[in-house]
Amino acid sequence: MRYRQAPYSPDGEIAAMLDALRGEVRNGTGGSGGLSSERDELTLVLNGDIFDLDAPRVIDNESVVHDLPRTAEHAVPAMEAILRDHPIFVAAVGRVVADGHTVVFVAGNHDIQLTLPEVRDAVKRRIVDAALLALSAQGSDPPDRSVDELGDELGDELGDELGDELRAALEARVVFRAWFHRTKDGVIVEHGNQYDSYCSYRYPMAPFGRKPGEIQPTMGSLVSRLLVSRMGYFNPHVDSSFMLSGFGYLAHWARYYLFSGRSLVLAFAVGALRTMIELVRRRDPCRRALRRAGLHAAARETGAPLPAVAKHARLFARPAEDCLGRVARELWLDRLGLALVGILAALACLCWMPEGLAAAALLAPTLLVAYECAVPKPTLDAVWQGVNRAARLVARAHGAKAVIFGHTHNPEGSWEDGVFFGNTGSWSAAFEDIACTKPVFEARPLVWLRSEDGAAPEEPLSGGLVMWKDERFQPWRADATPSVPRKAEMAKRPRPALRPQATAALRS
Repeated sequence: MRYRQAPYSPDGEIAAMLDALRGEVRNGTGGSGGLSSERDELTLVLNGDIFDLDAPRVIDNESVVHDLPRTAEHAVPAMEAILRDHPIFVAAVGRVVADGHTVVFVAGNHDIQLTLPEVRDAVKRRIVDAALLALSAQGSDPPDRSVDELGDELGDELGDELGDELRAALEARVVFRAWFHRTKDGVIVEHGNQYDSYCSYRYPMAPFGRKPGEIQPTMGSLVSRLLVSRMGYFNPHVDSSFMLSGFGYLAHWARYYLFSGRSLVLAFAVGALRTMIELVRRRDPCRRALRRAGLHAAARETGAPLPAVAKHARLFARPAEDCLGRVARELWLDRLGLALVGILAALACLCWMPEGLAAAALLAPTLLVAYECAVPKPTLDAVWQGVNRAARLVARAHGAKAVIFGHTHNPEGSWEDGVFFGNTGSWSAAFEDIACTKPVFEARPLVWLRSEDGAAPEEPLSGGLVMWKDERFQPWRADATPSVPRKAEMAKRPRPALRPQATAALRS
């Protein structure tokens, strides 16, 4: 679990990138820091899954798996702990806000709790405190005082009323979006999980189930908590390490468990069954009133026209709870059930039809082979391709100049008929080897788009997919595409609490 330790965290790279980004904006106009508006305006969009609230908690330096209810009661302490453990990240985002720019947090499937007002307040409070700290330090050495002491000092210098106005101005620059963000110049930024059945929510603006205030778990969230984080040498950041074929799982077991005295069978069986049971137990049919309320809430939050929001919502993939056969297929429950039926049928043949011994012995494997051929399992690539296709339809719904997703972790960027389609990739602390010496992502991707202030609506944007490498921004290159290992080479390790994906939209 080295990757969960500070030396392997991406915090330092994020901070360096954000400081360089601030410098690029400042140098572009010769402006100064502070809340002045006489310079370029930057909107930094953190495009979902920035915080991993599905990850095991760290208690007394031990990783403890859990499946706590997704409520504010449990989410707020978890978020506060994450923010405390990542002060470099928090300080860097605070400096962006202190410079007068806007930071937008878009909720993803791993940090869907960002839709809860209590969680938003916790994040906003910590970012604003960091911004106040940055403002107090401008033009001097970094202070060694606490945020509370600095707040008292600023209050003494400015007066309580001015101090409150300053905090209110900073708070206005920390924005949250439950579903998607829409800029004035026609950019749609969305995490993209709504087009993946395993991770979609029926009502993304209010993703609750039957219990008020408790977020409905998706299959992806349940699998992360009940399976992947409890099962051995899988790397939750590299899909190919745990999305294996039947022979792949057997080879994985033989490599890591055959002579270890440990087994995955019980963890897998219990986790898969619990996942299915939870999806069935919490199944919540669509309610038109809630759907309509969500559309109106999205239009209010983003400023997008209601008809465009309604077209957008029609593109959602059906939640996994509506596709239980597909869930059973993904969790191998269908094949296990079919194997059990074949074995029972073979035993019945042996007991009552002794002359059918040969046929009985072949019954179970024959049924499995026939089923595998008749009902092929959807590949992960097919799911990701569906997400990418949805981006084109989202652009049509809004008449957007750009649509940016991040869910698939695959950095992409292309211009099609004057419209940009991109994916922000991932900044996760992912490594191909147990020693954490071979990073999966050799370059850090982000999307940086620019538009001119006062430009005509039909005027195109500029920019696109870039990478942060060697402490500077560079054009994205094909050879910078992350390499994905074909075999599971990672020690048991849950997702880190911080999984940043960044999109910068520059408006000048």
